[in-house]
Amino acid sequence: MTFEGLPLLLGWELTLACNLRCQHCGSSAGSGRPNELTLDEALAICTQFPELAVQEVVFTGGEPLMQPYWPQLATRLRELQIKVGMVTNGLLLSPRIVAEIQACGIREVGVSLDGLETTHDEIRALPGAFLRSLDGLRRLLDAGIHATAITTVNALNVHELPALYARLHAAGVPQWQVQPLFGFGRGREQTRLHLSSDQYLDMGRFCQEHGPLAADSGMTLVPADGCGYCSPFDTQGAPWRGCSAGIADCGIMSDGRVKGCLSWPDSLVEGDLRQDTFWDIWFRPGAFAATRNFTCADLGGECRTCEMGAQCGGGCSAKSIAATGQFHADPYCYRAILAARLTTQ
Repeated sequence: MTFEGLPLLLGWELTLACNLRCQHCGSSAGSGRPNELTLDEALAICTQFPELAVQEVVFTGGEPLMQPYWPQLATRLRELQIKVGMVTNGLLLSPRIVAEIQACGIREVGVSLDGLETTHDEIRALPGAFLRSLDGLRRLLDAGIHATAITTVNALNVHELPALYARLHAAGVPQWQVQPLFGFGRGREQTRLHLSSDQYLDMGRFCQEHGPLAADSGMTLVPADGCGYCSPFDTQGAPWRGCSAGIADCGIMSDGRVKGCLSWPDSLVEGDLRQDTFWDIWFRPGAFAATRNFTCADLGGECRTCEMGAQCGGGCSAKSIAATGQFHADPYCYRAILAARLTTQ
């Protein structure tokens, strides 16, 4: 059967270069990749998006603002009527850069804040990083740009979530996304950051309790895909229906290679935009097989016996691969952890 889905949402790693060396970074970002796309190559790739009905492109890194051609790329995508967003560590959000973001038509920017001031600065290995990023968030909001704070929840900051909520609310941040740590790159090495099952449940309870409070106060609290599936802690939106990487989402690496999700290891590349068109990579027979061809026989670990396995697909693919080395077996699952608690009582 011919696959009929389209890559409606693209993550685009503009560069692997970064001005930080964060302890939890799944990409081990720092230096750029050896042969990153030129501006002309990147612009040519943009022209392939409309035929695939791409609706939104989110610039990531590394630190995307360290790629000099980001304004030209954003402008071209807006000319193609494709929505453009960005995720940044916030350190480079000077008044000039914020004005440039606004001029390019970027209306959605996520800024990473990984705990209260001391914790954030420790994880980011830079004193003063928290206040600089928070200042950048405020500049975005003052410019009329929709800004989201993004927190990677880990063992050092999970207990700070209520206090961080209060800090972000006081700053007028309209949206806050929380997501669990993925154990890739430097994040794999820093085992002290890894969430225990109890801490993972603490994150779920926090989202369940504070989601309505945030909504009442004008803030949207967004638990990201890796936060849980088919459990009492699901707080908003449509029920989890499995990983959408390679089905409706896709990632482009800074050297033009393509994979289902930018959080996946580089070994899971599906094609190279320097060698093939995006259309050919996307519709290649057998492409993105782990998600497109999923059946319950692919489930691993505790997912094998879960009654929600067919719907869930074994949870977040990135978390599953990081924890077990395989797809469809994410052990960080509220439902499974809660069930295990019941059997031991």
